[in-house]
Amino acid sequence: MIKVNTKIGTPAVRFNPAFYKTAYNQFRQGIFRDLIEMMNRAEIDSHIAGSLVGRKAGFQRDFSLVAFSDSEADMQRAEWVKNVIKNLDHRNLFKDIQKAVLKKFSVVDFEWQVVDGRQVPVRHIFLDHKYFRYKDGVLKIDFGRELKDIPNEALVCETSEVPVLLPVLRDFILKDFGLESWASFIETFGEGMIIGKYPAGADNEFKKEVEEAVKAIARSSRGIMPDGAEITLTETQRTTGDHEKFVETANKGISIAILGHANAVEQSKGLQVGENISSYKVKREIAVDDMYFIDSCMQKLIRILIDRNFADGRYPVFEMDKKEPVNVKEHLEVVDTAFNHGLEISPDEYRKLGLMVAPEQQPLTKTSPF
Repeated sequence: MIKVNTKIGTPAVRFNPAFYKTAYNQFRQGIFRDLIEMMNRAEIDSHIAGSLVGRKAGFQRDFSLVAFSDSEADMQRAEWVKNVIKNLDHRNLFKDIQKAVLKKFSVVDFEWQVVDGRQVPVRHIFLDHKYFRYKDGVLKIDFGRELKDIPNEALVCETSEVPVLLPVLRDFILKDFGLESWASFIETFGEGMIIGKYPAGADNEFKKEVEEAVKAIARSSRGIMPDGAEITLTETQRTTGDHEKFVETANKGISIAILGHANAVEQSKGLQVGENISSYKVKREIAVDDMYFIDSCMQKLIRILIDRNFADGRYPVFEMDKKEPVNVKEHLEVVDTAFNHGLEISPDEYRKLGLMVAPEQQPLTKTSPF
């Protein structure tokens, strides 16, 4: 197990444009603690949380292991590796790996046990980003004054692209900081403004009396004022600004960055809560890209597993199912057309639709009416 500096503490962050600029400058220098902590806090926003659920659902697919060769030994090894991964809570493992796409890097440690004479990972542990720091482009364990290498048995996943939550964070800060500023604006300008007027050339004592009269009226809606002065009440324009549109613009940016489209914002108007879940579905190209990233990281884990047990370099290949989901209506139309044209239809075409087909079922062919 990796030893980390548990006393390192959680960074204190502030959600305003000035702090974001500071954290971004640190990001450019390879220091991610403050920026990633801001990303962690932003994930509790309901719109960001919903978008991330849709993003993660896109890569929760089945997977397969392709053996190194067609030999019986390699086929059995691939099946063994597949069972090890399935027993490792692989759904959450995929999510922990994909955090690297969201936040630049992800470090996953494993608890190993000897099972049937082989070293097997039986549990995975995601390690918080705050325990790590880059030095000269290499991720290391942060012990304050000292940086230590990450052990080889840990799975280190990194992306060279811009982290997904970086542009999301900018829009969230604008939305969050904008809400605070909007509340301040309403508190200041949402009520009627009381304005006192005094004649030109009035002395300081007269001005002071007018000012006290304005304050008295503001406190209790009643008071006195010197003769010759004037007090007016001016109502603000209730249409001044539109914070709802400001939030909508920020949410569109968040949706596009995470899901690849703004349907979660544009299609949700006028619908009841929970009625438009499909609008949070991630764009297929983005989901496939996540799956390729997970493939590459899982291949690293397989190399670790094989090297610890066999050390012969005969690695099976990990592949997630990237086929486009079956459209039931379109699939049935294609099968029906092929059947009517006299083609032989395999029972597997019906299994793809989730139907239970008897093992002895023969291929279907159109019989002649004669």
